[in-house]
Amino acid sequence: MLLYHNYLTILLLLIATSVMATKSEFNYEIGKRVLDLLREYTDAPSKVLEFLSNYREKNAFPHGLEPQDRDIFFQLGDTLLTANPRLLLFYALENGAFAGNQRSPTFAHYREPGESGYRLDGPVHMEKLQKHLDSCIDENGRQVPCLLGPGESYIECIDNCTSLQRCPDEDSQQDCSAVERAEERSLCESNTKWCISYTTKTIPLSDDSPKRGYIPFTFYCIDINGLPTQTPGENAELGADGLGNCYHDDGITPVNRQVSGDYAYCGGEGIICNNTFLGGFTSGNYDPRYRPWYIATKQKQVPNWSEPYEFYTHNIGITFSRPIHSIDEEGKTVFAGVLASDYSLDGIASFLTENYDRSDAIVTIVEEAEPNYVIASSTGITGVRKVLIEDNSKPCTEEND
Repeated sequence: MLLYHNYLTILLLLIATSVMATKSEFNYEIGKRVLDLLREYTDAPSKVLEFLSNYREKNAFPHGLEPQDRDIFFQLGDTLLTANPRLLLFYALENGAFAGNQRSPTFAHYREPGESGYRLDGPVHMEKLQKHLDSCIDENGRQVPCLLGPGESYIECIDNCTSLQRCPDEDSQQDCSAVERAEERSLCESNTKWCISYTTKTIPLSDDSPKRGYIPFTFYCIDINGLPTQTPGENAELGADGLGNCYHDDGITPVNRQVSGDYAYCGGEGIICNNTFLGGFTSGNYDPRYRPWYIATKQKQVPNWSEPYEFYTHNIGITFSRPIHSIDEEGKTVFAGVLASDYSLDGIASFLTENYDRSDAIVTIVEEAEPNYVIASSTGITGVRKVLIEDNSKPCTEEND
């Protein structure tokens, strides 16, 4: 039996051979219950992101989700995750800023606004970008330079990321001047969205290319209120059964970071603070603007589900995204960024096993589009496994994972 929800197909495999006489009725009832549960499960991101969007539109975030609002979002997101622990909530802006948090495991993450790919021999590097170059750490918490490696990507602005173009969605591309009736023309113009322009560049593989730095994406320990912490005994990583200490990736070195600088989180206008990276236990290179969920939302300008893809953490999952906008001085509706929520395939599989592990049916969710990849099953398996790069037919072992 096949049922459809979003871009997914639910496949029900009946294994109760003793009820052949009522097989069709059994399939239908099981399918309906699965669809209702799955709809409730996948409706959660839509409802949560709608709430956050309305919260922003009512100016409840004093700075419109700019870095100064990071901790407000952390606390609010942590509260929302109490009722939706499988979600990962985050936002990303057109200036490159990113903030989000999740449960299981429990942590927050943040990226300062700005463009990576700055040349170390550039004329403004030492004055304005040294703070970013010096804010990366290794697994032991030692400071290391934030340097892009061969093959890594970064965003390069067009016209300094200031000039606006019509967004690529159908409504924004419509020529409103050709609409004769004033009322319809006004509606057309109100549906037009405007976007800044930039392109994605890649560091060449040659060794003689100029060294370029990046703005780090940092993971944070958080306390029971969802705020970054490095105070011993306050880390909520251990969940409801207890609190622990915040360690770097080596699992041994306690986190104790006090990095001073005029970071955007401090408030801008040259304000210096030393708590931007408090509780930050690891860092890496990540810019949301070249990720598939962000690109798709900028192109569509409507809420949407992504296809399954590899997360930054190397898990496979799907993302629900919702565009957010601002009104500029000329009254134009400008694309400001994306509110988003992730579901990992492991999380969907857990959802199915928790609800159908003792059922008379095996519930399998597959992609609607061919070749109909398996998303998850009530047996606990997912359609994804790690394989060797040199031979995709062989799975990774613990030694080469």
